[in-house]
Amino acid sequence: MNRLLPIGIAAFIAASLGIFLLGDSGLSAFRGLSRYEKSLEANVESLKQRNQDLQAQLAGLKSDRESTIVLARSLGMHEPGDSVVKLVGRPPRTESYAVGDLLRLRRAEPTRNILFKEAALGAAAAIVLVAFFAAWAARRKANGPSRR
Repeated sequence: MNRLLPIGIAAFIAASLGIFLLGDSGLSAFRGLSRYEKSLEANVESLKQRNQDLQAQLAGLKSDRESTIVLARSLGMHEPGDSVVKLVGRPPRTESYAVGDLLRLRRAEPTRNILFKEAALGAAAAIVLVAFFAAWAARRKANGPSRR
C-alpha cells in the first residue's frame, strides 16, 4: 500500500498535466485565444483607418455639392425634375458601404475535449489499478502462498 500512493499521485499529476496542456482550458486554448485577440486588434486598426477615410469623405461631401449629388444619385436619390432611367436585365447594384469584418471566435468541438479528458482520467485510473494489483501480487508473493 505504501507504493500505491506515489504511483497514484504520479498518475493523477500526469493526467492533470495532459488536460492542462491539451484540454479546452489549457495551453492550446490559450494560444487560440491569443491568435483571436491579435485578429481583433488588426480588425480594430482597419476599422479605425476606414473611419478616418469616411471622415475625410464626409468632410469632402460637406464642402463639395457636386460630389454630394453624385453620391446621392448612386444611392438612388434624385432631385425633382430629374429623369430616371431603369435598365431592365441589369444585375442589382452592389452595396456601396460595408461595415467592418466581424470576427467571431470559433470554439473547438466540445466532444473532442470531453473525450480527451475522459481518456486522460481513464488512463490515470488504469495506472492506479495496475499499480494496486501489482502491489497486491507482490505482497502475496512476499507472504508466500496462503493455505486454506
